[in-house]
Amino acid sequence: MVVLRNNVFGWAVFAGLSLSATGAIAGGTPSGPPSSYDRPGIWTGLYGGVTLGNADVDHGDNGLVGGVGLGYNWRSNQFVYGVEGDISVSNSDSIDWLGSLRGRLGYLIQPNLLLYGTAGLGFVSAEDTNTGFVWGLGVEAKFTPSMSGKVEYLSFNNDSGHGHNDDVNVIRAGLNFKLPAW
Repeated sequence: MVVLRNNVFGWAVFAGLSLSATGAIAGGTPSGPPSSYDRPGIWTGLYGGVTLGNADVDHGDNGLVGGVGLGYNWRSNQFVYGVEGDISVSNSDSIDWLGSLRGRLGYLIQPNLLLYGTAGLGFVSAEDTNTGFVWGLGVEAKFTPSMSGKVEYLSFNNDSGHGHNDDVNVIRAGLNFKLPAW
């Protein structure tokens, strides 16, 4: 499963970098009016989304995970930073649900392509709910000013309190939608 996880993440990063190189190969940024991706507000504000992926627990149990998330981004030049919370259910034998509250920090390698790291508090529920550290990496691409897609890897350090840790590794894809300002 580790090989599959590494291959999927590797292909996701390759796809993201390939998308970013397309503009350079095609002759760089077109002249004329700026695209909607160049507007500073495209990466800022409240967003919500859905995710679907795979969870792999240390002892070989794996299963599908699907959930929802909510976050808020700010932007300063090429940097995008924010907070994100999510919750997912799982059909794994050893996980009922998992969630997190994380900070995100990313860099725009293209106006519509963000590479980011994330870290914070993770929750994993089986027989009881355990908390621990969660960290991850991802790539997110804006398809329109209000919709983006992402692929991310998250690693939950699940301290079960029974003398051992069951780390949970998640690879998932998601769609985010920018929500209107209130």
